[in-house]
Amino acid sequence: MKRIYMILVLLLSGVMTYAADVKALEEEAAKMYQEGEYQKAIDLYNEMLSDDMESATIYYNLGNCYYKQGEVAKAILNYERALLLHPGDSDAKYNLAMAQKSTVDNIKVLPELFLVRWYNAFVTAFTADQWAYISVFLFIGFLVMAVLFFHATSISLKKSWFTLGIIMLLVAVMTICFALKQYHRVTDRDSGIIMTPSVIVRGAPDNSGTELFVVHEGLKVQVIGSLGEWYNVRLADGNEGWIAKTDLEKI
Repeated sequence: MKRIYMILVLLLSGVMTYAADVKALEEEAAKMYQEGEYQKAIDLYNEMLSDDMESATIYYNLGNCYYKQGEVAKAILNYERALLLHPGDSDAKYNLAMAQKSTVDNIKVLPELFLVRWYNAFVTAFTADQWAYISVFLFIGFLVMAVLFFHATSISLKKSWFTLGIIMLLVAVMTICFALKQYHRVTDRDSGIIMTPSVIVRGAPDNSGTELFVVHEGLKVQVIGSLGEWYNVRLADGNEGWIAKTDLEKI
């Protein structure tokens, strides 16, 4: 028992030390940002990321630093990463929109059905963890309804508890699906940002491939395949082609 207690104390101490280190680095980076030392702040935020301290806040602040330095593509990349981890961050959405105004390409997005657009907006309103918490809460509600059903003294109450329980169970299953969708969205990361000032999109994964069109830094594209040192990408308007992997960084 004493050994278990010591292990728990050591684990708690390690967690507290880690949290203190993260906070100290964040405070130092914030100080550098306020003093206009943007490159020093960038170095600190990248140091945190290299130590697996990934968070939406770090990506958002890193995006702000890059934007202040005029590195729009890197700013967009980090705002997108912040929104990947925290889809509902209104500040990151606003700053991303401002940064995108500085890009060259004006791609017309293919129209989506209203229901598809509404569904995507609804699913991305919460993170995978948040959807998981909601599903657990709903499943507990289902269990409570089941207990009330078996202890109900009248047919009308049994019907009410049964109906509510089934609704909660069905919604819980839906939220689990939403959580899985968000989880794969974060882990797969099938979108990227063009990081090179000007890139020729080719019809084949080779420098001798037909030149289809040109895109510029800061543009977001979907990665739909890869071959060797090339990515097959799709633009928001549906056009596809191949670019070198060195020209793109995945979100």
